[in-house]
Amino acid sequence: MEQKVKQSIPVLKQKFFSLIQENHYSKQYQNYLRFRFAALESYMIQNGYHDYSTEIGEQFISDFNKNRVVKKSTRQALDTFISKVNDALSGDGFMARHQKNAPLVPDGFCRVLDGYASYCRGKGNRQSTIETKMRNCSRFCQLLSQSGCASPDCMEDSMVAKACLKVSNKDAWRFVQEFLLFLYEAAYTGQNHSYLVPKAPKKSALPSVYSPEEIRRIEESIDTSTASGKRNRCILLLASRLAMRAGDIVKLAFDEVDFKNGRISFTQEKTGEYQSLPLIPEIKDALEDYIKNGRPDSVEDKIFLSLYAPYRPLTTSVTRRITAAYMKKSGVEPGGRRHGSHIFRSSAATSMVNDGVSYEVVRHVLGHNDPNVIQHYAALDINNLRQCALPAPEPTGFLKELLEGRASL
Repeated sequence: MEQKVKQSIPVLKQKFFSLIQENHYSKQYQNYLRFRFAALESYMIQNGYHDYSTEIGEQFISDFNKNRVVKKSTRQALDTFISKVNDALSGDGFMARHQKNAPLVPDGFCRVLDGYASYCRGKGNRQSTIETKMRNCSRFCQLLSQSGCASPDCMEDSMVAKACLKVSNKDAWRFVQEFLLFLYEAAYTGQNHSYLVPKAPKKSALPSVYSPEEIRRIEESIDTSTASGKRNRCILLLASRLAMRAGDIVKLAFDEVDFKNGRISFTQEKTGEYQSLPLIPEIKDALEDYIKNGRPDSVEDKIFLSLYAPYRPLTTSVTRRITAAYMKKSGVEPGGRRHGSHIFRSSAATSMVNDGVSYEVVRHVLGHNDPNVIQHYAALDINNLRQCALPAPEPTGFLKELLEGRASL
């Protein structure tokens, strides 16, 4: 049996506020945390508790919410406070809470999901890909459990079909299909249920592209007098000028930027391939301005950090929100086009093709090994496509009479 972690309140208090100082929280927030910790300390004394444990933290929240009307914001703040206390108790430092609503895996599926993760690693999947697969398949297992399926050996077609229909992200269906095929081939199930997974609708063959004028309007809507504006402008410039992927931007470290020789060199997260790009003056100036005048004081090696303590490296979801926010502010309408951070990459590639930059150079900038990938953007090479246009044939018959006004519909 796992031993419960306990700690005396004086020791825990010292550890807790040391972490608060290390993470550079504002004085206002520190005062709030001192107020909350004093309430927790008083609660423990009143109830005769000498050592703190996570169970006491849960009881503290429960008793606080009992017999009183508590605002949602207050409940959330109290939950956050106890989470931080528990982090101090564990000794691992404050944890990010992005995965707080991650799906809980039913006990009967834990072992098979571990096996599936090992299978994916054996296939050579990158860690980020495995995490995406595990997140989606864990959610699917949760949906199966809600349909009455406690483990793979009791899986039925009706349960699988019902769970598939509840999957909100249709792109996840391909992960689910692979997972179900794995369960059958690894003998976790006696039947192959993968055929029940619907096919996700095909995406448009053409990338979503925004004109140089639209990109300019988005960039000019950024207020660079603020710390957030300085950071966000750097992020969008790296995407629009160098066509960097969001995952590579948020993981960009100081040792990957050579200000002296004017190069940005990194290993691409998606492909694992090394990439070296020019640090053009516009990006260099923006980075130097952010690092000197906007970046929080932190020993973190990643360049782009959150705006508030504890200062953490950004996630790709932040780049999507940034893009959406400035598109709205600039008045640029998607009009059915995609509107995530990847639009800068596809727009940059298409602009280079339209400006006559060779496909080989564009391929190198994008960091692709496959030369055929650029055909994706060549479909939007408007200038060259015009040269291939055939003249319209002369109208004849009824169409000619209609155009000349001698017939009507």
